[in-house]
Amino acid sequence: MFNVINVTPVSVSFESDYNRAYYYDKSYDVYVDGELYRKDENRNIFTVFDLEPDHEYKIRIKDQSIMVKTLPTNNIYNVLDYGVVTDGETLNTEKIQALLDKCDGDLIVFPAGKYYTGPLNIRSNTTIYFKKDAELIGSTNRADYPIIKAYNEDHTAVNASWEGEPEDCFMSLITSFDSENITIVGDGTINGNADKADWWIDHRVKRGAWRGNNFFVNRCKNVKLIGLSVINSPCWNVHPFYSEDLEFIDLQLTSVYDSPNTDGFDPESCKNIKLLGTKIFVGDDCVAIKSGKKIMADNFYKPCENILIRNCFMGDGHGGVVFGSESSCGIKNVTVHRCIFKNTDRGLRIKTKRGRGNKAVVEDVYFDHILMDGVYSCLVINMYYYLSYEKYDDYADSKEYREFCDLTPVVGEFVFQNIACIDTKVCAGYFYGLPESKIAKITLNSINVTFDENYKEYVEPAMIYECEKINNGGFYFYNVDKVEMNEVYVERDKIETAEIHNV
Repeated sequence: MFNVINVTPVSVSFESDYNRAYYYDKSYDVYVDGELYRKDENRNIFTVFDLEPDHEYKIRIKDQSIMVKTLPTNNIYNVLDYGVVTDGETLNTEKIQALLDKCDGDLIVFPAGKYYTGPLNIRSNTTIYFKKDAELIGSTNRADYPIIKAYNEDHTAVNASWEGEPEDCFMSLITSFDSENITIVGDGTINGNADKADWWIDHRVKRGAWRGNNFFVNRCKNVKLIGLSVINSPCWNVHPFYSEDLEFIDLQLTSVYDSPNTDGFDPESCKNIKLLGTKIFVGDDCVAIKSGKKIMADNFYKPCENILIRNCFMGDGHGGVVFGSESSCGIKNVTVHRCIFKNTDRGLRIKTKRGRGNKAVVEDVYFDHILMDGVYSCLVINMYYYLSYEKYDDYADSKEYREFCDLTPVVGEFVFQNIACIDTKVCAGYFYGLPESKIAKITLNSINVTFDENYKEYVEPAMIYECEKINNGGFYFYNVDKVEMNEVYVERDKIETAEIHNV
């Protein structure tokens, strides 16, 4: 059957529960009030757009009919009635912002066209609808982006963050602070335009401030982003920060494969998050769940928790679903279900290190019904995260026992089950805890691993200083308290299913 998972004034989103397929279903037609809306849809999650507010519709999918009433709205503002230009060259920032500033419980509509603009600030109780072929295009001029200071005036809250620490950042293309009830919906595009700007040049050099995102909300509640393509961000595409009750549904998050730090979806110290039916192809991690570095845990403690990722497709990134490495406030209660990881460097990737602190507890992680296709290292938990441009640190990088202290991270229990790993290149799993802080427990149930025998390179399975290189390997466990394996099949007799050290 199909279930309604979201309703706005202009759209309804559905999810198939007919089978346990990953992301895709068998093709079917969608009818709205008896008229064919979409032929040969094949995704488990999809959205019907261009509906009227406060109107009841009959949606027919396969042999099921569903009556749905869209949400009401107050005023409806068409941006073209307010002098906004669609030539893709005229800067529209002031006119669009003026319209956003008057919105309270209203609907703002962007018809088809190219809307060139600087960053926009969204207020509470706002719904924005980008119709098909409507494209919001970010300015390529840095001077059009105000700098957001790291802290508020009395340093009681963080306004801008870079790699887990308070830092000045350029304003993101779509931004909101201390707001609630924001919905941005449609089958249009939010284009950061970074491929035509200089954001990716010398990306590790701070030029006035650090790069912003395509979408950034801070201290917000009840935020929804539905249906849109979000592309070419200066840095992370979608970055909710210290916010709660967030829904991201039926999105396409895309950046060119070699663009720097262009993660798809990075919730940081957020609570109650749903990422559903989203397709991600980016230049870094597809999903990176974060909670800051130790300065955040010491002064603004808030874990990232209660996260559901379902029916998503993640491809070509450094990792499919990644935890950290900025995780000092902890990450807990994460479920990943019915997803596809294709040609990513890692499937699941937990990365932390000494120095993140003992509030950096990662626990209660559950992966179920996952397909990993052409992934290099399928499951990786790494408590020795190391970047190639960093110098060796005898405290963080040493494999010797170090006294447990307030700098020591903690990794709890993980359950991985009903996972098919096909054409694996490097290894099925690589788990490396600290001798003084072992990974608590790893449970593997119903795992099936086959290999790409044409792949001959020996590659480091995790970013660890002087890590061993592997080709077509099984599961490797270092410094894990408990391991439980049930119905785990690793192809090819010439390799061991599991290599165990200090378990």
